[in-house]
Amino acid sequence: MPQVELSDKFCRAAKASGGAKTDYFDTTVKGLCLRVSAAGMKTWHAVYSKPDGKRAWLKLGRYPDVPLGGNTGARQRARDARAKVSEGGDPVAEKKAQASAQTVRDLVENYLSRRITGRRSYAEVARRLRKNVSGCDLDGNTIEGRSVGCIGNLKLADLHRRDITKAIDAVKDRGAGTEANRVFEDVRAMVRWARGRGDLDDNIVEGMSKPTATKDRERVLLADEIAAMWAALPHTDMREATRRVLRLCLVTAQRVGEVAGMTRAELDLQRALWTIPAARAKNGREHVVPLSDMALRILREQIADVDALSARKRRDVPGFVFPAPGARAPVTGASVAKAVKREEKPVTVSVTEPVTLSVATMGVAPWTPHDLRRTAATCMEELGVSPFVVGHVLNHVSATKATVTSRVYARYDYAKEKREALELWEARLMSLVVDGGAKVVPLRAVSS
Repeated sequence: MPQVELSDKFCRAAKASGGAKTDYFDTTVKGLCLRVSAAGMKTWHAVYSKPDGKRAWLKLGRYPDVPLGGNTGARQRARDARAKVSEGGDPVAEKKAQASAQTVRDLVENYLSRRITGRRSYAEVARRLRKNVSGCDLDGNTIEGRSVGCIGNLKLADLHRRDITKAIDAVKDRGAGTEANRVFEDVRAMVRWARGRGDLDDNIVEGMSKPTATKDRERVLLADEIAAMWAALPHTDMREATRRVLRLCLVTAQRVGEVAGMTRAELDLQRALWTIPAARAKNGREHVVPLSDMALRILREQIADVDALSARKRRDVPGFVFPAPGARAPVTGASVAKAVKREEKPVTVSVTEPVTLSVATMGVAPWTPHDLRRTAATCMEELGVSPFVVGHVLNHVSATKATVTSRVYARYDYAKEKREALELWEARLMSLVVDGGAKVVPLRAVSS
């Protein structure tokens, strides 16, 4: 039972001695113990004596998920536990009682409010966890169309990995393999967070694998497919704002979620620039996108339509460029993807009787909004644009911040090269949708 003044350096290097678990007691905070297993797992405990004289071990979380210091670190948690003991409390019994009362739905809502709030992915993570895991909305009401595998009413103290498997299998069984993978990733992150906080003693998803094997998509629309898609877009069963989001994904080569969530404050139409803030960028880095003439026309038309609708509805103009119905939030990348998926239709031929050959989306092989971004990037490289510059257009960290030099010292933003690349791509796109047989969708000229 070694006693040491614990430090981050010591905790990082601590090992079990003699091949068995070893407890290192802190000399700074009485009762704080770092237990190191033979496998190298490090767990914080607050050790205290119960009124009957028996020693109790309160698990505080794992290192380094729970750090040594700080307001939520192990030392502060140990001090809080000892304060409860001095007042006649029993932290271990209280923790067991709390776990018995807390449900999976409570865990989901705590995770969303304490960990995910403010993140770009909040809406999608909340939707997936509520629909497929808890089965309830924020107010505790049952969600219509929730998954049959929901486990929201299960007590956290009774949660087992088989319950998580049940929830994920239900998603996979309805044919939503990609959604099942996303739910698994969300649950895994939530469980790790809960273990770090001490809400769960163990990482019950450890060792579990993704439910569906995936591979990187390689779909790139060919020249005639771009022309056919562009021509078919006005005749699809979707809102005009959704069509414009898709056009901008192709024109700007940006992510569908970043395009859909665009705000007016991010735009400088006079300078033809769109600045995606770090909070909305997937890689957490601010990204400036030069806007071509085609992109500007799409945006001006969309803004004019939103202003006109706001005037008719006698309501304030929303700050979103692509507001969802009701104008209280922007459209989401998921809703745009679903709109494209709805356009997927069977292709048939008549011989002696109709025979289904395959499916098509807007007259071409099925595609997703993200495929438009990949298509634009591929076409730029085919036009001779350096892959390094394309990486800057796409805001890929692998291209822009891959080394210490580029992260810390190199401050050149490649704005000129990015604009030239996007203008070159615009010229090629215009030749495809005009010379390729598709008519350019009329974009009303609206002054900025």
